[in-house]
Amino acid sequence: MSISWTAFVVAGAAAGITQTPEIIIVRGKLETARDVPASAITVSPSGILSADDIANAVPGVWMINDQDPGTNILSIRGATTDRLQQASIAFVMDGLPLADTELFTSRLFDVAKIDVLKGPQGALYGKNAAGGVIAVFNQSARVGGATNPDTFIQTRIGNGGVAELEFGKSYAVSDVLTVRAAGVWASAQGWIDNTTLNKRVDGSETKAMRIATMGRALGFDLDVRLMWLEEEGGAAWASSNNVTGKNQGRLKGAVLINPIGDFEGRASRRWVRSSATAQRVFSTGRLDLLIARDSYQKRWTEELDYRPGPLTFFGLPAFPDGIQPISQPIDVRATTLQARWTSELRGPLNFQIGAFAQNTEKDRVDDFGPLLFGSLPLAYVTRSRQLALFGGAEWRASERWLVEAQGRIDQDKRKQSISVSKSGVQIETRQGVFERFQPRIATSYRFGPNIRAYASYAAAFRPGGFNPRPGDASIWTATYRPEVTVSYEIGAKLDSLPLEGRIDGAVFSNRVKDFQFYSFIDNQSVTLNVDEVLVTGFEASASFTPLPQVRFGGSYALAQGKIKSFRSTDPLLGSPATRDYSGKTLPNAPRDTAKIWGVFSSAFKETRVEVRLDANYAGTTFYEIDNVLRSPPRWWADVALNADASVWTVSLKAENVTDERWAISAFGQGTTGLLAGLGPGGPFDTFTINRGRKISVGLRREF
Repeated sequence: MSISWTAFVVAGAAAGITQTPEIIIVRGKLETARDVPASAITVSPSGILSADDIANAVPGVWMINDQDPGTNILSIRGATTDRLQQASIAFVMDGLPLADTELFTSRLFDVAKIDVLKGPQGALYGKNAAGGVIAVFNQSARVGGATNPDTFIQTRIGNGGVAELEFGKSYAVSDVLTVRAAGVWASAQGWIDNTTLNKRVDGSETKAMRIATMGRALGFDLDVRLMWLEEEGGAAWASSNNVTGKNQGRLKGAVLINPIGDFEGRASRRWVRSSATAQRVFSTGRLDLLIARDSYQKRWTEELDYRPGPLTFFGLPAFPDGIQPISQPIDVRATTLQARWTSELRGPLNFQIGAFAQNTEKDRVDDFGPLLFGSLPLAYVTRSRQLALFGGAEWRASERWLVEAQGRIDQDKRKQSISVSKSGVQIETRQGVFERFQPRIATSYRFGPNIRAYASYAAAFRPGGFNPRPGDASIWTATYRPEVTVSYEIGAKLDSLPLEGRIDGAVFSNRVKDFQFYSFIDNQSVTLNVDEVLVTGFEASASFTPLPQVRFGGSYALAQGKIKSFRSTDPLLGSPATRDYSGKTLPNAPRDTAKIWGVFSSAFKETRVEVRLDANYAGTTFYEIDNVLRSPPRWWADVALNADASVWTVSLKAENVTDERWAISAFGQGTTGLLAGLGPGGPFDTFTINRGRKISVGLRREF
């Protein structure tokens, strides 16, 4: 049975987390989520358009899209990825770990299956998986040896000027060659009004195409894919206000205003990916080979003050047109290679071994316009070569008891050069080698047919990197240190309860040394290391089916991340003044998240109707390490209705039905003298607000 066949089996389930079956392949082999000694979740691809939708479906996962496409903060169990840092969560597409966080926010289409693993998975996916893994598997050209029968065309329209068209079709060229083509065009005028420009500023247009070819040669099953994606739209839909002074940092109500800046930001990006996998089954196991190439470019321009008119700095005229335009063009190129051997999975002892290599080139120019005060912008050229060896074994000591151990050693050689972007004059070159062994040991035991318990220990790391050149009084260093996470987890999975009930639960503790966090200090994007962070929490989920037509359930995830020890130079007063951040909460993700859901389905003659209601909750979210700015707890509701009649499906989707508004990211005056000194009407805080109510109607035709 191939991976593509398993992916197709679970495709097409109802929206949300699937109930059965739960075959996962994120760990490189076929296994049921109930048997995995970890928090393993399968998410139905129905209605999933982006990583944001995956996060909304799984409590404990949180996603922030900032004001320019590609910039995001992805968080699982307190591990967060922020702007220019390397990832702390592995985002995997068709078995390939994406090389940069810029790629995480691409539009998803023609998806077959989505798996989520929580907790450190460095032993499986290497240096950037301290928080977990999100794995997306797209449809294959062939399923189970035959042409993939999933042929469709669908369209969707909605408020905000939403118009979309998506299709997918497979075609058998010969007995050994099959091709699948899929694509999407999506456009939106936007949902957020700029009251100064009197127009919506968050519109976007996406065009994407994927060609997948499957065949057989030299005894190998081959899968060759080419994807192209382009996106353009608005940027800088952030706002500004003196939230610290007016509302004690609480981002709610009247202070949460629409953008009022007088400069309309724009952004565009392009991503091309080519990949090839080869799989061959032998009598003793399976060999998988993989090669891929990614090329990504992003361009954007915006203003930084998000206010109309001229600005002063500590009362002196400084920026007659505001802080505009600024830009930060980014180019990413990556080549990935992987080889994996998986034993036959029949006896009590099975194993995997493999090797991984990824070469990444990232170019960035920090053109902060007026903030350069006449200086030329600097260009940062970063080269990374990652090499890894990994392996793992599982031993089924009995029908009830499973023990597994995995390990991976990663070496990341990094080099960065800094030069003047227009003249090319080189200023400085840095280089470093970051390497670490990442183990994971887990065991599970089945107490009878309905109860499974598991425990695990894991360690993972995120490599260090390079900051802009520090000045004499800077609070950051040229090189920031690797981040190391050590985790313990205990969980249980209960099945076959009354009302076809099922309950899962887990408690965990993650201790993080040299936690990396991003900040904007002295007009520079920098990463600082927090000495020690402790994240503790628990997760629970339950589902019941009291009637054949009714299913309901809920889930809750708590991740309490606290800074145990960190004292740093005060960013406003400068040296020798310091601040003690010990006891502060980790920023950029809610303390807790929850979901209560219910599904009602019924059949009328040949039409099947399903209605789903989700009540979503996010707890208090702090922004920046000083914890001054915060979004209070909030609830919002989503509704989905699907009606299937023969080959036609009509769907209605309403997100954030009650039009709740909150900040999704913020940057406070307490972290930089720039915001504290701006006027008139300052000092300022800046924040990005969520989009409001979204309502759309879709029509799908199967062939």
